Amino acid sequence: MTSMLELHTITDGEVEELRAALMTTFGDDADDVDPDGASRFRALIPPGRAWVVRDGGQVVATAASFAHELVIPGGTMAMAGLTMVTVRPTHRRRGLLRRLIDRHLADARDHGEAVSGLWASEAAIYGRFGYGVATFVDALEADLGGLEVAAGRELDAVTWLDEPGAREALPPIYARATADRPGAVVRSDAWWRERRFLEAPFSRAGASRRRHVATRRGDELTGYVAFRQRSTWDAAVAAGTVEVLELVAQDARAEATLWRFLAGIDLFPRVSWGLAPVDGLLPWLIADARRVRRRRSDGMWLRLDDVAVALAARAYADDGALVLDVEGTRVRLEAAGGVAACAPSTATADLTVDRAGLGSLFLGAVTATTLARAGRAHGSAAAVARADRLFAWPVDAWCPEVF
Repeated sequence: MTSMLELHTITDGEVEELRAALMTTFGDDADDVDPDGASRFRALIPPGRAWVVRDGGQVVATAASFAHELVIPGGTMAMAGLTMVTVRPTHRRRGLLRRLIDRHLADARDHGEAVSGLWASEAAIYGRFGYGVATFVDALEADLGGLEVAAGRELDAVTWLDEPGAREALPPIYARATADRPGAVVRSDAWWRERRFLEAPFSRAGASRRRHVATRRGDELTGYVAFRQRSTWDAAVAAGTVEVLELVAQDARAEATLWRFLAGIDLFPRVSWGLAPVDGLLPWLIADARRVRRRRSDGMWLRLDDVAVALAARAYADDGALVLDVEGTRVRLEAAGGVAACAPSTATADLTVDRAGLGSLFLGAVTATTLARAGRAHGSAAAVARADRLFAWPVDAWCPEVF
């Protein structure tokens, strides 16, 4: 019998079917993992921005888009956040993933989103669709028992926030602290409610409820940490772990204060954080940096779909011009005083790079020199150095959450 593989935009009545297929493919069960997930889906995914492929009556592949606003050097821009991408194992290698991504990109163009971003469940998949690693994260584990953190530094005060207080205080702190952090996502009220303040058994995995502590300098809140506690005892000796969900600080003083607080929680000498920024201060705030173990991995991936629009949207730390050949399409980028113009060009290319490589360059997390050494970019030494200067940014890229 011939399969009829139909791709279509879901109706509201198909949300549960999409979620069931999604969870099954990832090895879970929707009702057990998140019984309120359908209402959360409706709050976060705009109508018309989720798709399924059906084989007869069965959903066999899924995808959806978040309508994000991405922080880029010098500002923000609209980004289509590709998410919930699955293909049932019974329907692999039938081109369904490509069809879904093509639909996602066409939808992004309709919404004026020149870039698409994602977190990759499998790193080998998305490069061939033009996505490149644009941010990195450190999975951090530290044993801070007995260590003094931020010795001799002037620090802020700390204040414990109850749930209503956290819901009021955290969003403006986050907005201030990430306003110049390339890779951060601007959070809507719905995003805070349904993602950052989510409290459900599956999100706890046996740990405590969320705790929130903020730093205060005079009348201003300068940072916060959201965390859970996991109690452990080793031969009657406390060996608990503080599991950081997010640590956000508007400056180094606030960050040092938060680490000092975390290191001083009685009965919990260990700290873990799966999505720490690569420029985090903790190893530099203690005398024994070996007590901090970091495993770096890829974070958010980006595809520049409309290259000229995306390149013109960001600011640049240096002045200069560069003709880029991106998979056969040439554009001339010219930056002056931090502002850029970018337009199609017929001039000889200074730098040749594929679309995935350009996605890695865009936020400054990867240099043109690195791509050139790896054979992923081609140009003269002078052109590569010029690209390094243009795409560099003084604040390291970081996306603080998986979407």
